[in-house]
Amino acid sequence: MSFTIAGERSDDHGFARGTALPSLRGLRCVRCGTRSSLRADTEGCRRCRAEGVPSALLAEHELSGTDGRLLAERWSRRRDGMWSYRELLPVPAERAVTLREGATPLVALPAPGEGDLPETLVKDERRNPTGSFKDRFYSAAISWAAWQGTRTVALASSGNAAVSAAAYSAAAGLDCVVVATPDIGAVWRDLVELHGGRMLYAVDAAERWDILRREAGEKGWSVLTNTSAVPVSSLWAGVEGYKTLAHEIVEELGDAPDAVSFPVSRGDGFAGMWAGFRELFELGLIGALPRMIAAERYPSLSTALRAGLELPPEQPVDPESLASSIGNPQATVMSLRVLRESGGTAVACSEEELRAATRTLAHSGLAAERSSAASLVAVERLCRSGELSGRDRVVQVLTSHAAHQPSALPGNS
Repeated sequence: MSFTIAGERSDDHGFARGTALPSLRGLRCVRCGTRSSLRADTEGCRRCRAEGVPSALLAEHELSGTDGRLLAERWSRRRDGMWSYRELLPVPAERAVTLREGATPLVALPAPGEGDLPETLVKDERRNPTGSFKDRFYSAAISWAAWQGTRTVALASSGNAAVSAAAYSAAAGLDCVVVATPDIGAVWRDLVELHGGRMLYAVDAAERWDILRREAGEKGWSVLTNTSAVPVSSLWAGVEGYKTLAHEIVEELGDAPDAVSFPVSRGDGFAGMWAGFRELFELGLIGALPRMIAAERYPSLSTALRAGLELPPEQPVDPESLASSIGNPQATVMSLRVLRESGGTAVACSEEELRAATRTLAHSGLAAERSSAASLVAVERLCRSGELSGRDRVVQVLTSHAAHQPSALPGNS
């Protein structure tokens, strides 16, 4: 394990605690473009919230004049996992809280049957330290929080984020509070407590936001996740960590894929990955941007695209669904903007399709949490409709391991 924590002195590059990296210009609203200085809350753009369309503030980097090829050469020589791409992350590498997350492989998925099928590669995020893609977020977010002098971080979670936050908080020596509903899986709950995290329980998912805002306000906790009934995003600094998904894919393939399929609930990882591709394009390191595909459990994004809406609508939920990691009934403006900017699409997945896709992945040696299989459902659906073909190279992101959710294993579901 390797980690460093911010102190009062400047580091070797002259960064004092709490100052921004040279390339980091500030935050920018994904909807209206309003710029903001760096903030530690997750309320999003105040102007858009006043207009009734709560929208995320994400980091904006100054890349003009940057030699992309020189940067790529540096990245390729490093063996620091996610922090190999330190120049575009929100904290100096010397201040990183890291468990060697990232550097996950692309695994070829055998094409089922015959026909004009795309080349499909799985970005296997199960291989991160706590078994999910959330480690990218929490390495960056906990690094930022520690750099700012935070002692306690708090979040709302249905599972994977809770474990990751507790693990990285433990590595950083921070206290971690997780607000969850009583039906959170026992494995996730027990792992949080094993890492020294503390659980608080809300009556339902909506009450989690009230508890987070109230307790954090009273006790001075740093909140890392969404706190709004109409979802916005998690802390911008953590979303920055997800950019490295794009960096690793491009480094391995030599260019961007034609399409990326990603399980989406609020879409922090989806938006972060898209930000990574956009930065690589601006740096001249990829020739074109990929089409982004949101694999969702409920058709919030699908409905917004079809109806031309600015705000994805809330959808009815299935209380028996085992796809809890993508179980949010309402998607974000942030994810909708990714789809529109990339020319992408959303695919709503049924419980039956997710169950079948989980079996398909397992028969290829990839044991995935039920929600993770959504990326395969989306690819299969778009292949059948002809929207993806043998001319395409597609990456589907596998977000977490089946071991996290024993209730979805055969004999339990």
